[in-house]
Amino acid sequence: MVRITALVLAITLGLAGCVQIGGDVASNIIDPREAHAMRLNQMDLVNTIRAGQGLQAVTLSPQLTAAAETHARDMAAQLRAWNFGSDRSSPQTRAERAGFVGLITGENVAETFLGPIEMFQSWNTDPRARAAMLNPAATHMSLGWFQEESGKIWWVQLIGMQQSAETLVIAESL
Repeated sequence: MVRITALVLAITLGLAGCVQIGGDVASNIIDPREAHAMRLNQMDLVNTIRAGQGLQAVTLSPQLTAAAETHARDMAAQLRAWNFGSDRSSPQTRAERAGFVGLITGENVAETFLGPIEMFQSWNTDPRARAAMLNPAATHMSLGWFQEESGKIWWVQLIGMQQSAETLVIAESL
């Protein structure tokens, strides 16, 4: 199964490499009806590289989706792709606000015209972003975005370790 998944990933990434980037921006306009399929595809891509490292698969989290979508809109309003909310909130705080019980182990962000597969490729080649996707403790993830009328996309990939409320202790200073 891992070999088949790796083959599918290699073909997908190979075909994605043939896409013209920076040309026709309209080709990366995201249809809102494709949101769930895009998240599943992103999870499959992440799980393929995790499997290649002998790591457990992650699953989608609706709470992380809510936090990622909120942060993507906030980054667009701030006009900068970074890990802090306009209220100076951290990825952990935003995930908790969205109802996620656990620890955020990584957050990858970007401001680009790239589509979801190209964005995954970019994160996969960046050592810090790849390390977030390959964190052995991770159990859940999601992908959120906000697309401007110009076609620019603000991407947020959240990765976390879900825990029961009884075992979670968080200390955050203000």
